[in-house]
Amino acid sequence: MALVETKAPHRRLSGKALEVVYRVGVVIKGIDGFLEVVAAFLLLFAPGVLHSVLRPLAVELGESSHPIQNLAGYWAGTLDHEIMVGTHVVLISFLIAHGTVKVVLAYCLFREFAWVYPYAVVVLGVFVAYEAYTVIRNPSIAVGLFMLLDLLILWLVWREWRQLRSEAKDAASGSAQPAQADVKTS
Repeated sequence: MALVETKAPHRRLSGKALEVVYRVGVVIKGIDGFLEVVAAFLLLFAPGVLHSVLRPLAVELGESSHPIQNLAGYWAGTLDHEIMVGTHVVLISFLIAHGTVKVVLAYCLFREFAWVYPYAVVVLGVFVAYEAYTVIRNPSIAVGLFMLLDLLILWLVWREWRQLRSEAKDAASGSAQPAQADVKTS
């Protein structure tokens, strides 16, 4: 059975810089999702591996005189402590689900599948809302920075989707070239 998927035309974002930021952001989200899935499986099958990496990292960075390295050491130590004393089931489930969604969305956005944009906007919106809740409940610079990054990527995805819809309307009215179509076989 053949499935026709509309691909977004290349270079819809005005300005090369926004195009680069968008693509880099999507790649970062995909890598982040992949690392979350890997971390979840490490927690599930070998929690001691994370401990053996985080503990020395926390000690080494914590002894640094550089404030950013010191802060990174604090975060590594806090994460190590939470992993070793906390319940893993919820964290593992969250990391697998969250990471898998990120990887799938990043792949589809990078391949420019038009149908994924509305889902990506909703999912990224939920991530941002959860991060905002987390920052309000337990203020954290790291979560705040991730929230800002997610907000930027959310805006860029929304902008790309809006331009895609506009081009589709123009194509339907005959005033622009139709969008490219790729035929995928399943």
